[in-house]
Amino acid sequence: MRFAFALLSTAILTLAACPDSGKDTDSATATTSTSTTTDASTGTATTATGDTGTSAPTTAATGDPVVPCEGALPPAGGACETEGEVCPVEDDLCVAFTFATCQGGAWVHFDNVPGPECSCDPSDPPLEGDPCTTEGASCSTDCSDVCLFCNKWSCSEGMWHRIEVFPEPCLECDAICDLVIVPMCAGGPPDKAACVAGCEDSKTGACKAEFSELRACAGEQPTFTCDDAQRPLVAGCEDAFTAFYACSMP
Repeated sequence: MRFAFALLSTAILTLAACPDSGKDTDSATATTSTSTTTDASTGTATTATGDTGTSAPTTAATGDPVVPCEGALPPAGGACETEGEVCPVEDDLCVAFTFATCQGGAWVHFDNVPGPECSCDPSDPPLEGDPCTTEGASCSTDCSDVCLFCNKWSCSEGMWHRIEVFPEPCLECDAICDLVIVPMCAGGPPDKAACVAGCEDSKTGACKAEFSELRACAGEQPTFTCDDAQRPLVAGCEDAFTAFYACSMP
């Protein structure tokens, strides 16, 4: 369930110290008889049993051993003694996390779900100047194709800022294929029609990011040659072509 930001913030501000594991109620000297004492200030009962020589703090309400807050999430349903205690405490409410509160003598788990002011959804982006709470948070439309325009949003100084990412100069398939077939590489397309078909598939396929990097590197007036494997190549773009061939022809 979602726990309201205001309630959690109030609980954090008023949080009491975690139980001190060094209290007298934590242990007792071994005896051959059984005795019970109660701390009036906390309502915690301590039972000492001669057979085991050990004792454990329990709650007056349930008699179960108390699970203290020691910086780790206590188990749901475990006994607690400080009503309203929150454990563990998180400062960033824009992070999803699970915490526990002491309610009626037992730990109850809650999930903190970051609100819309904490994140950015590219399908429903914020407006320029909308408030945000997480400095440096960002999101974007699909910017994997450097040959296409895309948008990014960044949280800075409490406001969302839109950044327009302009495309690299990339030739379309019809134009680039006129140049690809010139050297007639044995490992390349046999004709322009096959080149265009393969080019269009690559623009939207699993290797589209690598293909867009190849097209961007080639530029608007590329000169194609054949590499050692007789595949089309543009000098100076060896890394981009190698990455694309490795992706599309593993």
